[in-house]
Parts: sequence; structure tokens; C-alpha cells
Amino acid sequence: MKKTILVLLGMLMVGLPLFAGGRSDQQSTATRGGGGAKTTVTYWHIFPEGDAFKPVHDELIRRFNASQDEVYVEDLGISFFDYLSKIDTALPAGTGPDVGFNGLDDSQRRAEAGAIVNLNKYIAADNLDMTQYYQFARDNVTYDRGIYGLPFAWGGRLLVYNKQMFREAGLDPNAPPKTLRELEQYSDKLTKIGSNGQIQVLGFHPSLGNSSILSFVISRGGDFFDKNQRPTINGAINLQALEWFVNMTNRHGAKQVQSLQAASNTTGIDPFLAGFVAMEVNVADFYKKLSESNIDFGLAPIPTPDSSTRGSWAGGFDLEIINHNNEARAQAAWKFIKFMTSEESQLYWAVENKWPTANQRALENYSGFKTDPNWKIIVDEMPYAYTTPFVPKASGWLGLLTPEVEAAQLELKTPRQALNDAQAAIELEIRNYEDMH
Repeated sequence: MKKTILVLLGMLMVGLPLFAGGRSDQQSTATRGGGGAKTTVTYWHIFPEGDAFKPVHDELIRRFNASQDEVYVEDLGISFFDYLSKIDTALPAGTGPDVGFNGLDDSQRRAEAGAIVNLNKYIAADNLDMTQYYQFARDNVTYDRGIYGLPFAWGGRLLVYNKQMFREAGLDPNAPPKTLRELEQYSDKLTKIGSNGQIQVLGFHPSLGNSSILSFVISRGGDFFDKNQRPTINGAINLQALEWFVNMTNRHGAKQVQSLQAASNTTGIDPFLAGFVAMEVNVADFYKKLSESNIDFGLAPIPTPDSSTRGSWAGGFDLEIINHNNEARAQAAWKFIKFMTSEESQLYWAVENKWPTANQRALENYSGFKTDPNWKIIVDEMPYAYTTPFVPKASGWLGLLTPEVEAAQLELKTPRQALNDAQAAIELEIRNYEDMH
């Protein structure tokens, strides 16, 4: 699971070979009931048939189509695991959609390539208040003073824990660990070893769920690049984080942990939901699956060395207008993405899907979230959610870091050696970029 998530994120960070292509105006209009013509906007997203989030997403599209008589949205749901390759193939050929439901982490890459439309003039003309969206989400859609997407979904990562397992271990179910030392102690108490010496339930593992070293660097206040976008991969905070990460990985034996991971992968069920772990780090939108389970669960911020720092590795999606050099279609697409990211639409999405949105105003103004303790934790942590940086000179930096972290986890390298090697590889990528430009 960890490897799949990081490979996908690495694909996002490397960036797609995007180009702004022209397209024909075939099927550019749809007939109205009254005999007139609407502009048809094609829209690709990651919610195919069977996806748990699809019904709410479909309802938002239906509401938009019914709300006016000028634009009709024709959508295509594609599996997340296929979406990147499909849009990668379509955009250079000029056959991509008018609107894409794209990763915030990669928005600036598409902007740099000229593949998506600068929205500044539309924002100014409609006096759209961009402060309604979380600052970090706004930062991700901003490139060279232009805004290239409207943030849609956003969220960091949280500690998820099983309250019933806490009770059975003699732990207070309403007092989750706040520090890494407490996390270690709780993990030891929650880990269950069978009579055959095999782990039945693991208290905690830093790679299970939806997590990586990134979460534990960011939660410590660490970074990966300085303000001049020079790598700081092997900095002191990062080294401390990786040393802890490796120790926690192998705390109960690497081979036994691997067997739990294999069992979880075989069932296709998250290890926490399958009862394999008592605590894990997972994304905020995991709340939907948690709420539909029979588990008595709790949410908490990711523990840090002394609870003085705060932060989590975040991600999300935005709605971008693909650049087809067609102003009429861009105008129609703008009406759609403005509707989808409005406070009303975003609140509907969050309430029904239990997936936090990028619209800060929608989340913080809704009284229902203030009375739900889990939602309150999610919303309170949203301002401290950070994405990994976009670095044009080293767009593949995460793909260079990930295998070094894995080598340290497998004890093939020391944490210091792994980070030094990642630092050197990223510095080389930057030099190669500078030599070519």
C-alpha cells in the first residue's frame, strides 16, 4: 500500500508531458429543450461507476446543469489509477477534456507547461474571493502570479486509533498519544503476539495506512527545500525523523510486519479496517470509510517529538480549465468550476461525502462540524496541512528520495547514508537541469 501510494505521488511530482493542444469544436453544442443551443463542457474526473464518492459528485453536476440554460457538462469518470495515463495521452493530442479534476501537487507543473488556463481575468471579472479557500491550497494553484485552478478537495493526515483496543490495553480511549514517545509506549501496549510468536495486531507502523516519511518530517517542522529551492533533504530534522521512522518500522520485527502488510494487500482492505493495526496515519477523507465501519474509532493530530510543532503531509484536487485556445469554451468551463468550488457546493460535498474541501469558509462556518468531535479535529488540523513543494529544477525529487527511505527501512543503508545519497541525486538533477537551460 505504501509503495503504491508513493509511486503514484512520485508520478505526480515527476509531472506529465503536458502540452496545450488545439481541439476541434466537434460536439461543442448541445440542444436545449427549447430549441436553442448550450455550450457543452467535457469534464474528466476520478469517480467512475462504483466509486463511493460518485453519487455526491454526480449530484453536483446535475445541480449545475439544472441551474442555468447556457452550459451543459458532459462528464467521464476514470479510475484514479488510470486517470494520469489517460490524460497524459490525451493532452498532447489535443483530445483532452475542457475541465480536469487534477492533483493540486501537480498544478504548477501543468501551468509551467502551458497546458491549463490562467484564471486571473475570470477571477477579476467576477470579483471571486479567493480567500474562501485554504491558503496552502491557493499556493498550489498559483504559478508566476497567475492562478491556474480553483481548489476543490483538500486535507492532511491524522492519527486514527481503535478505542476498543485502547480499552482492552488499559489505555484511555479519549487520550490518544500526543508525542512520539507516547506513540511508542501505546504501540507496545496495543501490540498482540499470538502463541506461535506471530503478531496478531500491531500497535502502530509508520508506513501502514496512508503515510510515509513525509508526514513525520512535516509534523516535526522539517522541510525538503529552502526558500531558494535548494535541497535540504539531509538536514538535521529530516535525519532525526528518518532515524525514528526506521526504528519504528522494525520495532516488532520487519518480517512479521511484512506479513501483516501482505495479508492486508490480499484482502484489499485497509489494515486498520481489517483489524491488523490499532493505530495508523491516514488521510482526512478516510473518515467516510471509518464512519461506515463498525469500529469505535478516534482521530487525533499526528504525534510529534514534544507536541510543540504541528503539521501533516497534505494533498488534494483542484478543477483546471485545459488550454484549448478557445475562449468561448473556457468561459463556459469557468462557470462550471466556479459553481463546483462555491461555498454551497463544497459544503454539500463535505457533509455528504465526509471528505473535507478546500473551501475554508464552508468548513469553518458550518455549525454541524463544530458539534461532531471527529469533524472538529479534521477542520482544526486543516490550516496545518502542507503539500510537498513544486521544484521545476528537480521535478523528480520525490522519486529519488523514496527508494533511499526504503533502503533505510530495510536496513540496507543507514538513515544518514540514505539521506546523503538522496541529497546528492537531487543536487545532480538540479545541475543537469541548469546545464540544459
